[in-house]
Amino acid sequence: MAELYPLLRELHFHFSRAGLLIGVIMLAVAIYIGLIRHGDVTRPFRLGVYAVMGFIALESLIGLVMYAIGGRPYEEVHLIYGLGAALALPFFIYVEVTARKRPAMGSYIWGFLLMTAILVRSIMTGAAG
Repeated sequence: MAELYPLLRELHFHFSRAGLLIGVIMLAVAIYIGLIRHGDVTRPFRLGVYAVMGFIALESLIGLVMYAIGGRPYEEVHLIYGLGAALALPFFIYVEVTARKRPAMGSYIWGFLLMTAILVRSIMTGAAG
């Protein structure tokens, strides 16, 4: 399993940057739909949110496997940031879906803003050097 570690480390590195880029793009789309067009959540957008959520969950799983193998982040708080990034979107999806007075796109704007901010901080506490 240790020979798999370099591959996982590269995947984790590239997925984190891709997740940050995707998060910023989805934040911009949510701002456009919600604040500029004053629109509601569309089915394609919600599917995109679920895809991003799955991508971030995969990223977190890779990090957990690396941790189980024996790899350690530069700062241990990186694990908490990874968990926060993985839970940010599900929380705001829950808020959007279950609220009586739907916050609609505002929930996703906050979710993607929080997720990207956590990803930035997570990247800062990740690999040494």
